[in-house]
Amino acid sequence: MKIFQPMLFVGLGGTGGLIGAELERRLRAELCGPDGTALTGNGRLPHELPACLQFVYADYSDAELHRLPHLSADATLRQAYSRTSRATHNLLPADYESSPEVTRMLRALLREEVSDWLPPQSGEPKINPLRNGAGQLPTVGRAALFATLANGPAPVLTPLHRAIDAIAGAGGELQEVGGDTINGCDVFVAFSVAGGTGTGIFLDYLHLIGQAFKDKRFRGARIYPLVVMPSAFPEAKGGGREAELNAARAVVDLSRLVDEQNAPHAEAELGDVDLRESLRIRYPQTHPVSLRPGTVPTAFLFSQTAGIRPDDLRRSIVSLVVSLIGTDLNLGEAKGGGRDDDYQTFASNFVNGDVSRRTRSATGIGRKGISTSLVASMTAPLDELAELVAAKMLAHAVTGLTDPSTAVPHETAPLVREMFTAAGLGELWRREPLEVTDPDPLPRGSGEIETALRDRLEQMRRLLADLERQVAHRMPMLVEGFAPRTAAEQLLAKTDLFTLGRVVSGVPDETNAVARLGFLGMLDNRRQDPARPNGVDLQPPPVPRIKGRVVGPRPRWTDDEVAVVLEAQDRWYKWRAHKVWHRAWSEHEPRWRQAANLLRNEVHALVDAFRKHVDDQPRAHAAKVKELYDDRTGVSYLLPPQGNLGRFYQALMERLAESHQLGPNGDEAALMHKLVDAELRRGAFAIGRHHPDAAVAEVKAAFKHRVQRLFSERPDGRQSRALLPRMSTLLAAEAGDAEAAQQVSARALEQFRYKLAGLLPAGFTPEGNGRLKVLITYPGSRRTAVDTYLEKHLRLPQDSQRTIEFRAVDTDSISVVLFRSEMSLTEVPEARKVLRQWAKAQESRRDEDVLRWRQRLGYRDDWLASTPDDRAHILNRLLCALWNGQIDYQGDPASPQRLRIRLHDDPSEDALGIQLALTDYQDGISSWAGLLRAYERWVLLAEENIVQSYCKVVMNTLPRGLGTSGSEPSELYLQLVHEVAPRQLRLLDERERRYGARVADWTRRLREFWAETLPDALGLPFPEGENPAHPTLRDLEEWVRENRSGGAYAGPPEEDAWTTGRIPGGSQAGAWDRSSQQRPAELPQRFEPADGGRQAGPYGGAPHDGAPRRDDGWDVPSHGRPGVDGPAGGVPSARPGPAPAGEVPAARTGGDADPRWPSPARHDERTRHWPDTPPPAAGAPADRPRPEGGAAGPGPARAVPPAGRPAVRPAPAGRPAQGPAPARAPEYPPFPRSAEPDTGWPGAGSAAPWGVSDTDGDADWPDEEIMPGGDARESWEGSA
Repeated sequence: MKIFQPMLFVGLGGTGGLIGAELERRLRAELCGPDGTALTGNGRLPHELPACLQFVYADYSDAELHRLPHLSADATLRQAYSRTSRATHNLLPADYESSPEVTRMLRALLREEVSDWLPPQSGEPKINPLRNGAGQLPTVGRAALFATLANGPAPVLTPLHRAIDAIAGAGGELQEVGGDTINGCDVFVAFSVAGGTGTGIFLDYLHLIGQAFKDKRFRGARIYPLVVMPSAFPEAKGGGREAELNAARAVVDLSRLVDEQNAPHAEAELGDVDLRESLRIRYPQTHPVSLRPGTVPTAFLFSQTAGIRPDDLRRSIVSLVVSLIGTDLNLGEAKGGGRDDDYQTFASNFVNGDVSRRTRSATGIGRKGISTSLVASMTAPLDELAELVAAKMLAHAVTGLTDPSTAVPHETAPLVREMFTAAGLGELWRREPLEVTDPDPLPRGSGEIETALRDRLEQMRRLLADLERQVAHRMPMLVEGFAPRTAAEQLLAKTDLFTLGRVVSGVPDETNAVARLGFLGMLDNRRQDPARPNGVDLQPPPVPRIKGRVVGPRPRWTDDEVAVVLEAQDRWYKWRAHKVWHRAWSEHEPRWRQAANLLRNEVHALVDAFRKHVDDQPRAHAAKVKELYDDRTGVSYLLPPQGNLGRFYQALMERLAESHQLGPNGDEAALMHKLVDAELRRGAFAIGRHHPDAAVAEVKAAFKHRVQRLFSERPDGRQSRALLPRMSTLLAAEAGDAEAAQQVSARALEQFRYKLAGLLPAGFTPEGNGRLKVLITYPGSRRTAVDTYLEKHLRLPQDSQRTIEFRAVDTDSISVVLFRSEMSLTEVPEARKVLRQWAKAQESRRDEDVLRWRQRLGYRDDWLASTPDDRAHILNRLLCALWNGQIDYQGDPASPQRLRIRLHDDPSEDALGIQLALTDYQDGISSWAGLLRAYERWVLLAEENIVQSYCKVVMNTLPRGLGTSGSEPSELYLQLVHEVAPRQLRLLDERERRYGARVADWTRRLREFWAETLPDALGLPFPEGENPAHPTLRDLEEWVRENRSGGAYAGPPEEDAWTTGRIPGGSQAGAWDRSSQQRPAELPQRFEPADGGRQAGPYGGAPHDGAPRRDDGWDVPSHGRPGVDGPAGGVPSARPGPAPAGEVPAARTGGDADPRWPSPARHDERTRHWPDTPPPAAGAPADRPRPEGGAAGPGPARAVPPAGRPAVRPAPAGRPAQGPAPARAPEYPPFPRSAEPDTGWPGAGSAAPWGVSDTDGDADWPDEEIMPGGDARESWEGSA
């Protein structure tokens, strides 16, 4: 495998750690080789990855961190692993145990940093202790992080800085593994949005990672979030409803971040750093942190598909990362030139190859920056197969070496003696007495010999006393130097672990006493009094009478008779000397017994561990075989046929026996002697002192490494075919390479075809409906025949927009990366699912949901997914539809109950449209303020697939004739913009002035629509090139007004303060022109009552006298037709009727040159009120429940009568209108004129909300506050 660009992997929480561990294992297997020595040049350790690949992990749980590879691997591997892996410890604040303590500290010391997102103390969940987790509450997790960062971001940045430093200095190592110069870095951040840790801190980590690269002046970093969705977790393991609630806000925050990265705001003026606060996050002790534009170009969402398991999904994510970093960009061949981006990597080129992700989505909510992905890979699991074979070999070897029939008895006793000497007890083993000197000169004659023998016994007694004193002095030093473990390690230099076990514990059936007792038995033997030899008494043997000879020479010292006496004395003396040594050793037993028992326990535990491996191996073997050959989704293993595993093992052993020259009878035990050398035996013994199972793993690893080398060895002349053919060879043979076909068997090719056909199961495709890109990587060199073969035999998803890219890589695997990009959040099914769950939770409000504690950026944001820019864009297009007269209503036009947005200007019965039920506010508050919320809920919560298509039509709607002569706005448009909006703002001002902070949060939401979103929408430019002369609705209306005045237009009408709002950047929606079907509109006439006529309705707008009433209950807005009679929605008209005969209608005072054009009402602009206080627990104006079946959804519009159809004449005031009843009147009742009493509140029936008396504040009410046109305060009080 080759690596073409540096990579930094950051794993957050438990899911990120598991993905990172699997990625490390995969990269080590590919780069370091089977035995870990493929990259040991330049001072690297075995199994050490190149420094251009770095891993950083963060988790609140130390237990999870200690499961990471560099902290859980064998001691011999930890140093190699730790050079490229780092864990962020101590993320939890050390001084605080519970979440209430943390939040109290944050509110006291870091108020400015946390006030926007940390919820109030009321209703706060209490998580204790935090070290056990954040209670699956992301806000608690983020609060804990901020408490840790109270003194600065160093705890998070330090491991990141070190990893970036290592990458920056790894240019040589990058070239060694196949790359070029470092011109960028791919950063993969893996986490789930189901729990509390990763979901709580991912947004901060994304920003701090970008800041870390800024600190190091490392340009070209691209961050790719790898997001595991809740569907990947069973309900019992972190999934379910709570996980979906966490994911709902997490995907919204992530989507907004990606959108800001792809379409950043370029400020024309510099100054206050808080101007674009949404792009920055404030941390303690540092400046606001922001990401460079384009740093996070997309986010990968991973959901569970049919049949895929959590571990399969993690492998799929790992395969995606490996494919992206291990594939060459190779733009020179593909595009005929150099790179178009100085910091381009294959990942950024593959992911970001289109500008569509910068455009708005079809629904108008968000942009197209979200991606989903699934990866299927077919590999030869050499590591797992080698593990399986090595475990079986070791079991057979242990069985052979521990078989009593194979033991060599005559070798044990010398090893026991050798071990005594090595342990520092050689003197105790020998137990030598002090030397007894012979008389000099030697006596002759009976008397002299007898005297000499008696003197000799006396000398022995004295020497025994001396020996006792010397041994008493020497024995403490022997005991002090007693080192049985050292002796065992020295013995392992020449024998195996199982022989050591026999030497230490003895061989029970051995006839030799030393071999039977073993080392430990002989230590006990030296502790007991030695057995008296036969013929030896406690007392020294008596000196016999030496008889003289009558004839012959005198008796001599060397005579046989004297020799018998000397032998008896020597036997007694030796026994007594041994007794002295034994008693001295016994007296120090408490000191040496502990070391002896420790050796016994260690050796027994080690031998028992190997025997346990033998006992467990058949069961583990069967489970491993089942796992390897189990059907998987997205992961396919190319293995020997399951029925031939026995023959495969036998062939493997034959090749190993031949390679190591074990002879015809060579077995696993002989192979173990060859593979496990003295150093490995001593190392396993040292590890086994504390972890016997680890010692078994060390020895098994020796078998595994040898098997892996055998897998990678090329067959020689005698072995024409490899045991496991390489995948590149199989693929070449299948593609028609005759030479490759000779190197593999027909059965191997059949197995390959079977596995390839099942690589992509049915339904294996990423979620969503975005453009599908397919990347197929395969081993070997790029060949057209191989490309054709794979495209034909892989079951690729059928997609009309599918593009396929083939790449040859230096790894023995075939990977298929399915990448669906250029999607908004609304196009991902699981994202919509979790948002539906969030919307239901908002309605039900269970106590255990604690929704405020499942967000990161603001608990006051009650929108599902849209941003202020999104809402301005959506409202702009809805106003365009309103301009064209494509919106029908039910009820009062100033506050309709229900709207229908017709997709086209089609009055037929089967016309398509969108129905939206608006919130029914009370006390004169217009339901138009709920238009965007109704649209957002329908877009995100509707389950029909056609939603995107309907939205696309609406979001492409523009005023008819925009590029030509233009068209008149509908009367409903003029009424909403020039009458309803200003009066709603005045009404909100009155509410705030009268009721103060009690209504501040409620009015803030309403004021946002009228004072911010609506002006922004009116000032939003049309798509580029549509009408450069009149780029906005405001400009277009002014031009139409001036154009229809016949040149007598004296100047622009006086602007209301509320209409001069912000003008953001242009929209990306496409044009849609139906000017040929637009009926020419006439200017609406506006009359003043000549006889003190009726006052305006409660919502500030006229009841739309000119709108004809349709039979189906819908009111059709007129296009400026004067003189059309009839009230709308059954509400008596608040506008004056035609003037009495003979009287000329007078223009409204203050109007512009055209007396028929409605002049905008004035509004006294005040400072916007954005209270920081939380919404009141009670007392907010209650929304009236929606009617049955009021869910919005696409469907055919109801019939609209042709233009000019006679309308029903209005009835006199106070009487019901005459004419045919509406077709669906029971389902869509007319908008009520009076507020329904709420018996649950004091003062029900009062015009003022929450039971405030109608006389409250009358003394302070300014009498002069009369609205233009005679509309007084009673206009809304009376109508209520």
